[in-house]
Amino acid sequence: MIRIENISKTYQGYSKPWNRLLSAATFGYFGLDVKYKALDGISFSAEKGEVIGIIGRNGAGKSTLLKLLTGVSKVDSGKLEKKGTIRSILELGVGFNPELSGEENLYYNGLVWGLDPEELIRSSEEIFRFSGLSEFRKSPLKNYSSGMTMRLGFALATAKRPDILIVDEALAVGDASFQQKSLNRFRKFSEEGTLTLIVSHDLELLKSVCTRLLVLEKGKLVFDGDPIDGFREYMQIIASSSLEGNTKILDKDSLVESLDVEIQYAGKSNPSILPVGAEILLRVVASFRSSLEDLTVGFHIDDHRGIRVFGTNTFHIGGRQKDLKQKEPVRIDFRFPMNLSPGKYSLGIALHSGESHAEGSYLWKDGVLQFELERLDVPKFEGAAWIPVKVEAKKGDFSG
Repeated sequence: MIRIENISKTYQGYSKPWNRLLSAATFGYFGLDVKYKALDGISFSAEKGEVIGIIGRNGAGKSTLLKLLTGVSKVDSGKLEKKGTIRSILELGVGFNPELSGEENLYYNGLVWGLDPEELIRSSEEIFRFSGLSEFRKSPLKNYSSGMTMRLGFALATAKRPDILIVDEALAVGDASFQQKSLNRFRKFSEEGTLTLIVSHDLELLKSVCTRLLVLEKGKLVFDGDPIDGFREYMQIIASSSLEGNTKILDKDSLVESLDVEIQYAGKSNPSILPVGAEILLRVVASFRSSLEDLTVGFHIDDHRGIRVFGTNTFHIGGRQKDLKQKEPVRIDFRFPMNLSPGKYSLGIALHSGESHAEGSYLWKDGVLQFELERLDVPKFEGAAWIPVKVEAKKGDFSG
């Protein structure tokens, strides 16, 4: 259990080299003339069994929050309560000795983390089995690849279930198979009552495991709630950060004067239900309040969990526009088959310059259209996508 009430953390620094000397000479009373508020009035609570993702741009305060939670730093103001054992996975492999074997590193690092010696000996076989390194347990760590070292570090860090697990950018461990094992361990811990806090820039991984999302921006908590809504809020922040001047998204000061988005299928406009495999036309019509040197139009499709299933834009597939005049309308038609599995989906639009909205965004909008796919005239299939398959079967003599 964690309770955080209005906590703040400010870091101090120096604007000039001589200020550092002045601070040293006066024992910190003078010279510290630069202040940066890393966290500003953060409040939230978390209960056992929750898996909470924490996202934000660089400098938003994510690492500072983790340092406070793990006890590395102290809060300047506010209240922070924690109950239960805490295990943090901040940098996998830190503290390992390259000259020692994997088995020796496991034992000595486990002792540093407070694990019981007999328990370490009993669980070592399972730790190496989970990491897939059983045949390398006697090999010196200097012969391990970086991925092998990280896998061993993760297996050791999660060998015993804590009450509170804090993870910082440690989900991308090893290959896809090991990543899935890692996520399954998080889910198992959650079912057994572990509160898990995960900081990561990998949104797709967070979407697959988190039950709640916190979004930080400039030291403030700007969102706390459902992950799908949280990811949309974060993408709006990313898009807004790339805008120049007073340009804003979806208000009277936006560069976008008008925008019309339409799905056409079988003579219908924006149908709520489509068959799997439907060949559709997606039409985007826009005009702008000022001239543009470059315009890329893109779209993305998310499933009901908010997981991105497809996205592309005119930078990659053609149709990119150059030297648009003020108020000059532009129309982009995308034609493609809806070869996705049955379910509910949403479609979003991005208007920007260059390859992605991070380069110079004019508009980013999730959930512009909602629709549902149903399997009508295609055979039953499994998975996230419908792939038309042709089959030819014969029996008897194939030699001729």
